[in-house]
Amino acid sequence: MKLNPNQKSALIQASKLGIECIDATILQLKAECPDAFHSQRTLRKRQFHHRPASDTPHFSFVVNRQS
Repeated sequence: MKLNPNQKSALIQASKLGIECIDATILQLKAECPDAFHSQRTLRKRQFHHRPASDTPHFSFVVNRQS
């Protein structure tokens, strides 16, 4: 499931207002359409191009991130 155009627009508008607004919008969108966001379960199946910088669960990565 993906975000619809109105939800995408809300996220774009939030990006103009700062991180607090982005976080609040994401919380709202996660409540409206949780399947549009990765969960711990789905991240474990995901392949990243660069190795995640944090302890993000993942299946694999293509290249190691240069520090």
